[in-house]
This record gives sequence, C-alpha cells and structure tokens, in this order.
Amino acid sequence: MNKRNGIFIYIIMVLCVFALSGCSSSNGYEGEDVVDKAKQHHTDLEAASISVQDRNTGIIIQEIDYRFVGDVMQYMYIGRDADTGEEYYEFNNGTELDAWHTGDSEWSFAAKGTENYYGYSRAKRHYFADGALLLNDYASAVKSAITKYERGDTKVVKVVKIEYDDAVISQNEQMKGVTNYRQEYWIDVTQGRSECDSCYVDYTKDGKTYSYWIRLESRDPEEQIQRAEPPELTEAVENTQ
Repeated sequence: MNKRNGIFIYIIMVLCVFALSGCSSSNGYEGEDVVDKAKQHHTDLEAASISVQDRNTGIIIQEIDYRFVGDVMQYMYIGRDADTGEEYYEFNNGTELDAWHTGDSEWSFAAKGTENYYGYSRAKRHYFADGALLLNDYASAVKSAITKYERGDTKVVKVVKIEYDDAVISQNEQMKGVTNYRQEYWIDVTQGRSECDSCYVDYTKDGKTYSYWIRLESRDPEEQIQRAEPPELTEAVENTQ
C-alpha cells in the first residue's frame, strides 16, 4: 500500500465506524420517519458540501464539495489524519483524477480510461453522496430515542437523539469493541422538508472516546467544482516568486 492510499483508507475506516451500510431490520424508534426522509433527501441532492470535524481536536478530518453533471459525479475531496497531520487531496472533474498527498512536490494525474483513474456516478456513489451510508442509524440496535423541536426565526429543526445497545450493535463486524454509541440528528422540517443540517456521533473504543460533527449543506448544482490547492504547494509557489 503506498502512502497516498494509506491515508485514504485510514480516513474511510474512521468514517466506517458511523457509516456502515446494510444495517439490520428496524424495530422502530421515535423520530425514525424523519431520519429516513433525511437520508432519502440527501441521496436525491444534485450537489452538496459536507465536512466531518473531530470534536476532540477541532480538526476537519474530511470535507467534500460535489455535484452531479448528468450521470457523472464531480468532486473536490480533502482528508486529514488528526493524529499525524497528513493530508490527502483528490479532485475529479469526470474526465481526469488529480491527487496529492502530504510530501508530494506536485499533483498526480490520471485520465479517464487509464489504469489509475476511478470515478463515481449516480449508480456507483461516493459514500458522501449516499444518504443511507452517511446517515445510518443501526435501527435494530437502538436502545432509546428522543425528539425535540428547535424553532428559529426562519425554520423549525427536529432534533433526534439516539442511544444504542452495546451488545446488539457490536454484532456488526465493523462495530466490534464499540460502546456508548450515540447519534444526534438536526433535521430541518420547515414546511415539510426533511433536510439534515448536522449529525453528531459519539462512541468509545479501546478506552478512547471519539466524537464527530458532520455538517451538510446543499450547494448550487450549476456552480462548478474548483480544485483546491494544498497549503504546501501554495507556499512552495509563493516562495519561488
């Protein structure tokens, strides 16, 4: 495994703890209907901006801007390892895949149709563009759930707080050793909408407590995805001028 793939796989595994697809059948819980609608709403989005923040460090460990153009998903993704500070940048405009990893002196490029190119579509979705994956609730393992409403000047938000049974949720292979698993959804329900603005995830594994804040925001699908320049490359260019 090369270093670029190493950080990419690491970050996917961090997300997998609270984004495992194919959960068991539901026993039903308070707020399940609005959570399910929020999942579908997210899957139906034509474009979005999403970030995942490590609440213990304040570091944004994953962020993505994406849009669908026809069947093709264009995106700009940044992943960060909160422990080492390594970063991974990936840009895909549908015909070319550009990648950069901490320590690289320049971007790598792969054209569509070549060995190192891969991309995503409506049928083959990036995990951030699939509501069922991003907002999984392990319904069969729910121990308790409560809902409340937060009313602002312009919208009404339904907050769904879910606690899980350690013994039941640990039956999922990727959740072995996870305890005190909690989720909290903030879902805009103004005028019948069911759009998730934020999702909080907390759990304990091997004596360490993890806490994440996922922020979701729809974006204009007509707005093009821009390639972000890594700080190290930006500084290198500036120092040569």
